[in-house]
Amino acid sequence: MADWSIWNALEEWRSRRHELDAVFAYAGINNNLETQVNRICVDLKRQPPTPPLVTGDPSRDGVELARYYEGYYRHFDDSLEKAESLLRQPWVPEAESLAQVIHAEISRLRAKLRSEPGRNPGFAELEQLLQHYIRLDSPGHPVEQGILQDRRNTLIDTGGFPLLVQHSLASPYSEQIPPLTSDAFKALLAEKANTYLATPWLQTRLITGWYITLALDQAISHKKRDALDDARLRAHLKRRWPSLSLLLPHFDHADQIWYLALVIMSLLAFFSEHWLIGGLLMGWLYLSLLAHRRERIFIETRREHLAERAKAMKKVRDRFVQSQLPNDKLSFLVRQFDEHGEYFDPSIFELIRLYQLES
Repeated sequence: MADWSIWNALEEWRSRRHELDAVFAYAGINNNLETQVNRICVDLKRQPPTPPLVTGDPSRDGVELARYYEGYYRHFDDSLEKAESLLRQPWVPEAESLAQVIHAEISRLRAKLRSEPGRNPGFAELEQLLQHYIRLDSPGHPVEQGILQDRRNTLIDTGGFPLLVQHSLASPYSEQIPPLTSDAFKALLAEKANTYLATPWLQTRLITGWYITLALDQAISHKKRDALDDARLRAHLKRRWPSLSLLLPHFDHADQIWYLALVIMSLLAFFSEHWLIGGLLMGWLYLSLLAHRRERIFIETRREHLAERAKAMKKVRDRFVQSQLPNDKLSFLVRQFDEHGEYFDPSIFELIRLYQLES
């Protein structure tokens, strides 16, 4: 675990899910291109077919020579087709101008092979262009390394954020991210999600799914927290009986102290023979106790409701991760779970829409 890093985690995911290849390629990382270029260069240096022996029969020699020329052309054209296929693979967009130069060079070589059959046109220029293409160091078509480094940083900070959260949750003493139930994490998730939505080259179905899963995990944690927080549950009461806890919401046992004060004041009123005041205070105490019991019933009912909703949301989350949930139902279920709009940022619904478009 000490050697863990976001980059290594992304590399591991790329080896398993090749849809990340395009994202890495946009940041200037595609080791497969170098391997392909080396193979193309080796193939271009292979010995071409040898000319046929002359038999003295003009018709037969003409047929054999035509076959030789066609075989000679195909021998090199196979490598040229591989080069064209390489140019169609995802790569840094700034290298597109150099790709056009390579296409032009390939066309020139093919024309030369046709116009001068059986003669090697020389592939040194093409090999050099291909090497510049994968190394991004062409003098005529430079690519700033700072741009590529910025993209790699974005890939780590934004694309790898869900992996960082997952790793931090697996490490109980990690302080790299705020707790899932905190408002700071909710704000951080919204910020990262908006950055991701504003970065089209980074958007893949895999990373979008990571963000949606993370949003569901965060919402489930909030649901569980709210189910255990009496103050939050009590806040959903439309009308509350006047009590000391309304004036001092952060003061523990405020209501108990208030009830004790009412008992003491009513007893003092009775002992001093202020019967009306004592009766009013005792009546107020009785009504306060009834209101308190009503609140407790509401809180317990609300707690059970939130616990059930958290379980249902967990099932939805698991089905989504296992790709067992229809895409068109995800947005509806998420909105249904977020009754008061307090668990999901609007960017999450944009992610769900993007996920549906990517499917």
